[in-house]
Amino acid sequence: METIYKALIGAGIGWVVLGPIGAIIGGVIGVQMTDSVVKRKRSHPYMQTQKGDFFVSLVVIFAYVVKADKKIRKSEISYVENYLLANFSDPDLVQDLMNMLRNLLEKEIEIQKVSKQIADNMDYASRLQLTHLLFGIALADGELHPSEEDAIRKIIILLKLSIQDYQSIFSIYHQKDKDSVYKILEISPDASVDEVKNAYKKMANKYHPDKVSHLGEDIVKVAEEKFKAVNNAYSSIRKIKGF
Repeated sequence: METIYKALIGAGIGWVVLGPIGAIIGGVIGVQMTDSVVKRKRSHPYMQTQKGDFFVSLVVIFAYVVKADKKIRKSEISYVENYLLANFSDPDLVQDLMNMLRNLLEKEIEIQKVSKQIADNMDYASRLQLTHLLFGIALADGELHPSEEDAIRKIIILLKLSIQDYQSIFSIYHQKDKDSVYKILEISPDASVDEVKNAYKKMANKYHPDKVSHLGEDIVKVAEEKFKAVNNAYSSIRKIKGF
């Protein structure tokens, strides 16, 4: 199958070829889609998010984030590429994602419609992982610009995640104050020992890497870093509270 997105389509594409996301990428993927891709899509109707669905959703949303401040920095795009190469083992897939990102930067993205499609079709654990990667990619240049932060906060709500989800994810990347470890576990500093233990169990289950195993080994490895942050937050609170 000759297409500039061969590796991406090979990862498995399902529901993203439909709705507003399909309309955005249809000019490239839609025209070159083969019967085998269509059959693959039809054989997995909205049952489980495939890797291709996840990556396309990530790049479409990130294109919106990059354009949030109306400035597209070449250096920022280079940082993004380096981040992807450092975290994903398939260089062809990374090249596909970067080609798609560059094309998407020239298109208008109706984020409300795109987010609704993702929220309606992507499982909760995958949506959480997607937002973690959004933060990671946005911080690839060492700085989270205010416009990017605002855009990601908006997207998290549109993806039907909670403000607690946002604060927890944000705190993993911005552990700049003593309350950050509590925010990661979605509790307050005055939480009791039992409340801390219960919160840890809840978050450990919520962020367990196995929940995104269907997205492939690379995503699982990224999820393990997030899981490690939850464990580290719990260890820090235990030392603070002495239990």
